[in-house]
Amino acid sequence: MTVASTDSACKAILVSEGSAASLTDCVARVALRKRALSLPIPPKAGHDFPSFVELWGEPSELRLTIETWPFAARAWLVRESVPIAYTRTWPSGKASPGVRFLSTVHRLVGLSHVAFEEHWRGPHTQVAKSYTVPVWNYVQDVVVEAFDDLSEEDGFVGMHFRTADEMKRRWQAFPEEASRGAEDAAKFMDVDRSISIVAVETVWDEMKP
Repeated sequence: MTVASTDSACKAILVSEGSAASLTDCVARVALRKRALSLPIPPKAGHDFPSFVELWGEPSELRLTIETWPFAARAWLVRESVPIAYTRTWPSGKASPGVRFLSTVHRLVGLSHVAFEEHWRGPHTQVAKSYTVPVWNYVQDVVVEAFDDLSEEDGFVGMHFRTADEMKRRWQAFPEEASRGAEDAAKFMDVDRSISIVAVETVWDEMKP
């Protein structure tokens, strides 16, 4: 299912089965310029969201990687936006500090893909940036193409926090801010359909021999 030109897609997402060890080795060895693997804590074997793999490259490279992926997986080409970016100071292949909140994102029924993306990347991003407890790294992925006809995801969000405590405080310590965020989210997404995990991320931007 294609929802936009794939020319704008330079990233793929896979929600993949596989053990932590086998996925780690697989992602580390993929011949692309940048790869990342986020694994849920605790592990979610049999869950709808067992892992979150991110791959960056040219669309043709990403398609080939998806077609030859060695584990059962669902896959998408996406258009990425990073409104808030951390500065990585740790080496390639080492787990990133902190924790990452990951969730599927679904459009409200009747809302166009264009209106969905515009609201998420415009007004909602400003709301997300206004919280007292900031996000350390904020990634928005809008689906450009899904590799199965049953896919209903319109996007994925990744919100990385320096500590698990900061993640909890963002919503629990400031309920008025959480309510404001939820109210704005309801303008463009169906929150009840989202599937979420808390995960630990590892990024590779060097090739493993």
